[in-house]
Amino acid sequence: MKKSTNTISIIITTSLFLLACSSAYLPSLATATPQTIITMPPMPSEFLTQPPSQTETNQTGTGLENENLLTGLPDGFKIGYQAEQGNQTITEMVAESESVEDWTTMVTVQVYLGEKNTTPQQAQETMTIRWFGACENSETYPVADGVENGYNFALWMLYCPLNPSTQKVEYTYMKAIQGNDSFYLAQVAFRYKPTDAKKKQWMNYLREVQVCESRLPDRACQ
Repeated sequence: MKKSTNTISIIITTSLFLLACSSAYLPSLATATPQTIITMPPMPSEFLTQPPSQTETNQTGTGLENENLLTGLPDGFKIGYQAEQGNQTITEMVAESESVEDWTTMVTVQVYLGEKNTTPQQAQETMTIRWFGACENSETYPVADGVENGYNFALWMLYCPLNPSTQKVEYTYMKAIQGNDSFYLAQVAFRYKPTDAKKKQWMNYLREVQVCESRLPDRACQ
């Protein structure tokens, strides 16, 4: 698998945790999926407009152990790239008709294993500063923050009117989650202005990206 043409946020997050420089090559993981990333079947959209009921969430027998990031492979998407370097793992997903070299919408999940001290708010502030430094006339808007399944999170939007490396507009929605064992980032990037329907679709997707913990009954993996 080839490395993608990076979004601004991937470059920034990589440097944020000093895991690798933005131009570093990450070896391909064609057959291995990071243990903390669990790819789940896409959930029908009608189930994403409201939080799952208590009955729906009290499922057992997942086979997951310890702390995990639950994230789905969106309907109509494929895994275009996976890699790891040091304590960082990355998974990039694109539409089945696109590639990581030429895409219009990309979903990226990054896990920083063992990173426990960075808060979502710190990541948001640092990434926003660096995003503004990488793209002129950028904008950012907070979307949500708080606690999900016992873990602190923040969700925000970053806008670049002209990505210097692609000469295209870029909208990126970021979700950062602070786990007890690791730090997690999920993002949806667009190389076009998303419609309200698209925003709703992908906000529902990001809302379903959560951390769970098999060792804590109140944070069990569903």
